[in-house]
Amino acid sequence: MSNDPDIGYDEIIDNKIMEKEREDYNKMKKEKVEELSQGLIWRTLRNQDCSNLEYKKMSLTYIAWADLWAKLMDIFPQSSYIFDEPTFFGELGNQTCEVSCSIYIGQFERNCTLPVMTASMPMKSIVNPTSRDINDAKQRCFVKAMAMHGLGLYLWEKKTIKSKPSVSLDSEMPF
Repeated sequence: MSNDPDIGYDEIIDNKIMEKEREDYNKMKKEKVEELSQGLIWRTLRNQDCSNLEYKKMSLTYIAWADLWAKLMDIFPQSSYIFDEPTFFGELGNQTCEVSCSIYIGQFERNCTLPVMTASMPMKSIVNPTSRDINDAKQRCFVKAMAMHGLGLYLWEKKTIKSKPSVSLDSEMPF
């Protein structure tokens, strides 16, 4: 408490609050806040451990689209996505199809395409796919597009030993 009889209790509290706000502001100015960049997105997502989200089906390891989307949104809540209209190839009655998905993190976009194909090995294009076939391909493409930002990309890498990816903070973008 101040010994000054002209300063009231409220004024003392107000001064302490202003002093604390000033300290917080100065501390914030000193801290380097990293701006969203493709490099930051890559480093952050590439270093995520997604092994607890993995499922096995036959000889394939995969991550469900909802699990990967939840993880991405926990890290970058400004993310969004768009599916383009499916592209059909061939003559009516004998068509195959390709789907496309774009994942945006802020203004940064990664796009992937994927043929509508069978789920079992060997994966082959489906002739005259159903809406269910197209939807399944869209969700696979969705996960693949997230991997293009770095999240879960190790599932597609052709390494003999798959370990948790590690990217140094100084590494450059691979593409």
